[in-house]
Amino acid sequence: MKKLIFSCWALFCSFSVAFSQDFVTERCELDPVMKDIDSMYYVTFTKDKFYLPQWELEQYINFPQDQLPRYTDNEMFLRLQEIPAVIPMTYTREVKSFIDLFVYKRRALMTRMLANAQIYFPLFEEALDKKGLPLELKYLPIIESAMNPHAVSRAGATGLWQLMFGTGKMLGLEINSFVDERRDPKRSTEAAVNYLKQMYDIYGDWHLVLAAYNSGPGNVNKAIARSGGSRNFWTIMPYLPAETRSYVPIYIAATYAMFYANDYSLKSAEPKRELYAVDTIKMPGKISLAHIAKTIEIPLDELQFLNPSLRAGVVPFTQNGFPLNLPVNYFSTFEARRNEILNDPLMAQQDVVMAITATPKIIFEIVKKGWSLQRIAAKYACSVAELKKWNGLRSDHIHPGAKLKIIQQVAPSSAEQTTPQTATASNSTPEADSLIASASTENIPAKTEKKYEPVYSTHTVKSGEVLGKIADRYNTTTSEIMRQNKLHSSRINVGQKLKIKTGEKVVYVQAPSKTINKDCNCIEYVVQPGDTLWSITQKYDGLTVQKLKSENEFIQQRPIKVGDVLKIAL
Repeated sequence: MKKLIFSCWALFCSFSVAFSQDFVTERCELDPVMKDIDSMYYVTFTKDKFYLPQWELEQYINFPQDQLPRYTDNEMFLRLQEIPAVIPMTYTREVKSFIDLFVYKRRALMTRMLANAQIYFPLFEEALDKKGLPLELKYLPIIESAMNPHAVSRAGATGLWQLMFGTGKMLGLEINSFVDERRDPKRSTEAAVNYLKQMYDIYGDWHLVLAAYNSGPGNVNKAIARSGGSRNFWTIMPYLPAETRSYVPIYIAATYAMFYANDYSLKSAEPKRELYAVDTIKMPGKISLAHIAKTIEIPLDELQFLNPSLRAGVVPFTQNGFPLNLPVNYFSTFEARRNEILNDPLMAQQDVVMAITATPKIIFEIVKKGWSLQRIAAKYACSVAELKKWNGLRSDHIHPGAKLKIIQQVAPSSAEQTTPQTATASNSTPEADSLIASASTENIPAKTEKKYEPVYSTHTVKSGEVLGKIADRYNTTTSEIMRQNKLHSSRINVGQKLKIKTGEKVVYVQAPSKTINKDCNCIEYVVQPGDTLWSITQKYDGLTVQKLKSENEFIQQRPIKVGDVLKIAL
């Protein structure tokens, strides 16, 4: 009789455990974070043709469930601890249920995310390593956007890292009618990593950082207060918003699923090589992606996929040129047809003239107590990086009473605009275009010819620097620095001097019909809108304001103005 009672009790307990786990799994399937991941996958921008065809993946997606591994709770606990991670990989019933969803029921989603990981993980890891953050944070975009740079949440969060508009602006991202850098994998990753570091400096606990990333630090602070001051995620969990309670368990489950994908016979959808064998080329605006695609014969949707930050399908005008992502195997075609690309008949000429001849308006803001660069940037719709550049700031710290310069671009009236003929030029460069408008003034000699010359800076390698970090500082690429310095590997040494191209300058010299004075070993620089003597000296190594004044005596009589031609000794 006792054996019968014990057997019935054991059967009841096993049934209860199974029912409990099934209930948790069913609840996890309905979790809002999981539903968002599913929806972002199904509306993903990436085209199937960029990956292995579905029929090649079917055998892995529909792998027989009875042939997939199953682990006990103790084994799952140990496997989580074996993941090389700084962030604690805590094992709970919820974590197990979310793991089961990823590896058993969301296998099609996993194949696509494994493929996109091949494209984006190297970028994430480099950015995280540069800031000294745990590399396993690279798995965060899996639960944020299903690794889809075009993902937009119901609340308006955008991109791989799902940044809100205000957060993106605060972190220095450009967001306007043409560009949304929240969609740009590189820029958004840099911004998200900076934000995560800020959160860790506040909480000192990665689980709390993840919770704050999802719901905001305000909700986390409230939960800490309501729990009696605990700074443990699992303790404050009941006081967090419902979605945030499952956020950390889903993150742990996604990390496990990606790390152990091979053990569950999950196969990557293998993106085309062109999707990650990519480099950037600086482009003047405005030029439509459709025109570029047609000219170099690249599929338009592939070009759009590689440049997700372009909202209107147009490369915008920027002072230093917009970095367009292009597969490396199209570079030779691009260079061969550059002139044709830069003359885009699809763009309205008047719009181009408006962009080229926009003039800066300089205003000043006195910093008040409690203000930050982020607040001022939001007020004037600019980025923190721009504020720092305009004011020569090296850090984000500002003091009350400081006077900050803000430059705003103002388009001129139609009467002030140059004619389309003046503003149009083949072989344009970003800085050349802004100079073309100035060149229509009477201050520039009539018989001149325009030449383009590279501008180089010399960088001395410091301790702890790597090529990637140096490339970011100078807004260029690692491969470009290696090419300019004839480096065979990315290894560099402290004290090594690197020549880095920082742009191109238009040089107006006498036309060949005139006699060129070879004794004057100099270039002639045409003053642009917004130029100051100091800003010009920053464009040429070794040049000082005093040297400029000594070589151009008229500067001592009056301020420089747009169209002035300055002689700069080589």
